[in-house]
Amino acid sequence: MHIQRRCTTKGCRRAVPAGARTCRWCGSRRFAYVARYVDPSGRERSESFERAADAEAFALTQETGKTTGAWIDPAKGRVRLRVFHATWRTKADGRLAATTLDKLDRTWRLDIEPALGGARLAEITRADVLDMVRAAKRRSSAWQAAEALKLLRLLLNAAVDGEMIVRNVAARIALPQAPAKPVLVHTPEQLQAALEALRTMEKRYVVPVMLDAYSGLRWSELVALKDDDIDAKARRVRVDERLTEVGGSGGEWDWSPAKTVASADIVDLPRIVMKPLSEHLLRYPPLRDTDDPRLEGLLFHRDGRPLRRQSVGRAWQSACTTAKVPAIRLEWLRHTGASLAYAATGDLKAVARRLRHRDTRMVDRIYVRAYEEAGRETADAIDELATRRLGRARS
Repeated sequence: MHIQRRCTTKGCRRAVPAGARTCRWCGSRRFAYVARYVDPSGRERSESFERAADAEAFALTQETGKTTGAWIDPAKGRVRLRVFHATWRTKADGRLAATTLDKLDRTWRLDIEPALGGARLAEITRADVLDMVRAAKRRSSAWQAAEALKLLRLLLNAAVDGEMIVRNVAARIALPQAPAKPVLVHTPEQLQAALEALRTMEKRYVVPVMLDAYSGLRWSELVALKDDDIDAKARRVRVDERLTEVGGSGGEWDWSPAKTVASADIVDLPRIVMKPLSEHLLRYPPLRDTDDPRLEGLLFHRDGRPLRRQSVGRAWQSACTTAKVPAIRLEWLRHTGASLAYAATGDLKAVARRLRHRDTRMVDRIYVRAYEEAGRETADAIDELATRRLGRARS
């Protein structure tokens, strides 16, 4: 390993002795410092720097890497992040769900590519990552900034695994924390009022929304239901597929298995939804003889296509406003189903099984706490009854 001082004038490039102020051959005052070393395979390599200190630090890093067995070819780290991302994205097709890839593509396009797409892998610094996170937070939100950081971590981890860089500079940066939003749910009375308002706007949407709220199904699972998934006599529905929109409103549809192995299951339905469901299927029969065989028997549809969440969501928001109840997002109706199940049973494990979660942690953290008022109402009712009876006894 050694550092060589060389003239940078085109056509010269000769070695310049230490201490010399000009090149003795061309008179130039512009120099570069070349770090020369031998890689583990015995091949001689070199790298140029403007400052002697940078060249010395680089050479020392290479020698340390060889000694510890962690040496990485510096040429691999010169690949630009956008080029590496394109390769990673191609490999991700088929390994990740289409909806996940759609979300990651948007995060890359809006936050990472503008800030770091042109940077070389080995030149990305912790400060660069922090700047990208701050820009994403200003552009959108803390939540989106966290999503951008997670994707960048994923990419740099893949670069580390591919022996293109030594370490992931984004690994120990804390995720931006978005303020926790309270999880809103409807009481049965509020839900019924909103459904009645929805009935006056778009009857076709009433039963899908009702089933979503009372069953605790994910919206992607609900819109994938087919006629052979419903057992009306047993009051059960089979969940084994998801149907999601990729690319936003007007995008493509993606069929996939249930979210997890535990999600592929049978869900028991309350009696309150069975009669409306039967009437809905008589009025709007399942799809038949469609161009797409995957849609054969689809329960909830419009104009020969699956229900789009955005269309139903707009109508549902209007119905909530008309009924003067909290305007809960369509995908949050699952919270209402979970909270009602807990209010009715008080059994965390039973609610977790109904939602097809592997344990009760998420149920307790997200769903149950949203309906804690039910416990207070019960306590108030007990207090009122006890007070009334004690008053009678005293009289």
